[in-house]
Amino acid sequence: MASVTTDDVPARERAAFWEDLVSRHVTPIHIGQVGGCGLRGEIEARPLGEVAIAAVAGVGIRADHTRGHVGRAATHFHAACVILDGHMRFTRHGDTLALQPGDIFITDSRREFALDLERPWRHLVFALPCDWLDSRVARPASIAGVVVRGRALARLWATQLQAGFVAAPHLTPGAAALVARQSLELLAELLNERGADRPAPVTAHGAVFESACHVITLTCSNPHVTPAAIARAIGVSTRMLARAFAERNESVMRRVYGERLQRAADLLASPESRHRTITDIAFACGFNDVSHFGRLFSASYQMTPSQWRLRAR
Repeated sequence: MASVTTDDVPARERAAFWEDLVSRHVTPIHIGQVGGCGLRGEIEARPLGEVAIAAVAGVGIRADHTRGHVGRAATHFHAACVILDGHMRFTRHGDTLALQPGDIFITDSRREFALDLERPWRHLVFALPCDWLDSRVARPASIAGVVVRGRALARLWATQLQAGFVAAPHLTPGAAALVARQSLELLAELLNERGADRPAPVTAHGAVFESACHVITLTCSNPHVTPAAIARAIGVSTRMLARAFAERNESVMRRVYGERLQRAADLLASPESRHRTITDIAFACGFNDVSHFGRLFSASYQMTPSQWRLRAR
């Protein structure tokens, strides 16, 4: 499933169409129409490693995941959702909450829930197998129906998820898997922080580090990337960013150069890049000085870029 919309589906068949779509690709569910605007839905799913991020939007939808649906699910998933636009009502554990843009909520296909999406809305959804998240959270039984709002880690995670969705089509398989893992780890930290009596500074710095590494993965090929630019991208100060890296005996730019060198080493060893010059590869990986690239490469890999390429052949 890549991009699907109900626009070409007759109005009377849209609820059944959407129900079949979600039931086959996510979890068994009942879809009904609510409100007087008519039902409309659209989804664009982008693979990210072994999982996917999906932008989902619509109007006039009521979704019910009942006890019967729980029993019919072949595989169980958590769906961590960020509300980008619109308002909705989320029912879990017998309680109904009104949610708004910026809120994060998590469904669990092993538990009953209902979504009332009467007015126009747009969400970003990160769906992953339940055991992936359960194994990383101190209290996995508390994940189902979680709603998070107003936390710094929540904003960091939402920003990272949006960046991952935008970049997904352009990432190599290795980079996509890395971004997916970082998104998962940051989500787990967010849930653990929420469950703790008080957030620990180390946890916050850990989230900053993970989010910054994600941004570096996406932007290191830009020769003008700086710690200040990375800090702005994840919404923290440069001082906090530096501390997060210092706790791991790293620096921001060392990480940037390490990522660039790894990409250059992969390209130099790749048969598909055999026609490219070393200068071309250096510039493509974010270096604007070939001599500087050569010195850094030799220091990291104990051989020159030319020697590395010959060894790979």
